Amino acid sequence: MKALFVSLYGVFAITAIITHIWTVIIAFTESGFIGGIMTLLLPFLAELYWMFNMFGENNIYAFIALAHLILAIPFSMLSKE
Repeated sequence: MKALFVSLYGVFAITAIITHIWTVIIAFTESGFIGGIMTLLLPFLAELYWMFNMFGENNIYAFIALAHLILAIPFSMLSKE
């Protein structure tokens, strides 16, 4: 199982960066410059916030962000070993 996570870490990192860029675009669009800058600087908290805000409006984004937040737990635990 650990080998699977190690081999998929590169894919996860790239998709997490893409998801964060998507989050920043949503933040700039929905709440302006200050919200966009705060989202850029606080990735985990911002993705939680925007994930909950986008449920019902942009479900594709919300479920992708949820999947990344859930997958971040095992990836971060295995990276410490």
